[in-house]
Amino acid sequence: MDKVIRHIPGYIQDGKLDHQCGRIVAYDGCMVVTHGPSADHNYLLRALASRYRINRDEVISNATRLYWRIESYGLAVSGVRKLDDDDFSRHLQEYDGLIRHNLKKHI
Repeated sequence: MDKVIRHIPGYIQDGKLDHQCGRIVAYDGCMVVTHGPSADHNYLLRALASRYRINRDEVISNATRLYWRIESYGLAVSGVRKLDDDDFSRHLQEYDGLIRHNLKKHI
């Protein structure tokens, strides 16, 4: 049985990331994921734009920023901003697929 991905706004916050957590940035079907208390979201935004050859300013302005944490049931996901939580809620199926693809070993 697949583990679940739960969206829990405000559950994960910056400054409290450990080896069970990471960061996600997503834009237009593209995603970059880190593990542990690594590079900040600003670095990941630029990395996503470079990797997928997308306009950097467009990515920085419009990408969704998330935190993830491994839990016993699967993954907990929280947005960095309310805007990110709202976008995640509106596009649950798309994010579920992207997260499952990028974090296969955790779910």
